[in-house]
Amino acid sequence: MKSTILPSLPRILLAAAALSALPFAALAQQPGQKPGDKAEKSDWEVMLGAGGLFQPDYEGSDDYEVTPLPLLMVNYRDLVFLHGPTLGANAITLQGPNPGDKLQIGPLVRYEFGRDQSDNDDLRGLGDIDGGVEIGGFISYSTGPWSADLTLFRDVSDAHDGLTAELSAGHRLSLGPKLMLRSEISTTWADDNYTQTFYGVTATQSARSGMQQYTAESGFKDAGITFDLDYRLTENWSVTGRVGYKRMLGDAADSPLVSVRGSEDQFSTGVFVSYRF
Repeated sequence: MKSTILPSLPRILLAAAALSALPFAALAQQPGQKPGDKAEKSDWEVMLGAGGLFQPDYEGSDDYEVTPLPLLMVNYRDLVFLHGPTLGANAITLQGPNPGDKLQIGPLVRYEFGRDQSDNDDLRGLGDIDGGVEIGGFISYSTGPWSADLTLFRDVSDAHDGLTAELSAGHRLSLGPKLMLRSEISTTWADDNYTQTFYGVTATQSARSGMQQYTAESGFKDAGITFDLDYRLTENWSVTGRVGYKRMLGDAADSPLVSVRGSEDQFSTGVFVSYRF
């Protein structure tokens, strides 16, 4: 196993996207603040941060790298939000009978960063996968400290022409006036266009890379769990530590890129500092 400290820009932004994946409401929740608490706040919520994440070189790799991590999250009146490379809107918001009960539905658009064969020697001969624009939508439900989300994305820029769906469930636990633990489990389904692009090996790629030719079909490609521990230094400054584990599944796990050259087990850990305006 190797590790590096100079990853490419796309992988830096991918790491930021990974840490921005949790619902904004969960990330904006301050340690010690109870769900449903009404505090005076402006129309804008902004979080800026930076840190580092130790993670695989590519999804399915057994080589790890330390990735510098920028973090940007913006929310306007709980209507429009920006989470890293993802822009969305809460088009429909339905409040439940209890404080903290909420159902939200809306559209999403994001830039999905591709994969460069120069990212890792195991990718040599497979060619680059271009980045592209994806559009989709989400359904999110929260009740008290619990939340559940379904997110769909389809590529519209001919990068992979695929469709992905992610189902996740999360929980927030206040451990004191300054400490909060967030946990989330998730799984991702992908169609055959996506899996073939990222995990398939064509005849040409096989000749160039030395890997066995492989056709990847649709199915669940991964399942994972993450834990974030937030410590509020001041009213605005916080430190967050993260540990995560993901297991590759289905045709993604059976790909020679994972089963022969990589690993089904994907670990990550990191820490970052953030400032909330």
